[in-house]
Amino acid sequence: MLIGRGRQRNDYLSQVFRHLEPHRLTAGSGNHQHGRVVTRVTLARDGRLVDVSIDSSSGSPALDAAEVNAIRRASPFPPVPTNMPGDPVILVLPINY
Repeated sequence: MLIGRGRQRNDYLSQVFRHLEPHRLTAGSGNHQHGRVVTRVTLARDGRLVDVSIDSSSGSPALDAAEVNAIRRASPFPPVPTNMPGDPVILVLPINY
């Protein structure tokens, strides 16, 4: 049972990353900064963004802000699968620019 739930979570994370990708390309381009930003994203079951915060900074305030803005622009996200636990759902999303 836990394996199925873990797979569903991973599948949903993949959907979220694909949904975010076009927004991230515009967020990180043009400033030529590099780093790893880890965000904590809270989503309602219907995919609405409830909250986003920096879990681990890249060290660049501009890059951190670009990632947060990309997440906000990408909202709403795909609805959370019905048999995936959590209400709301909290995701930790790392991205390397």
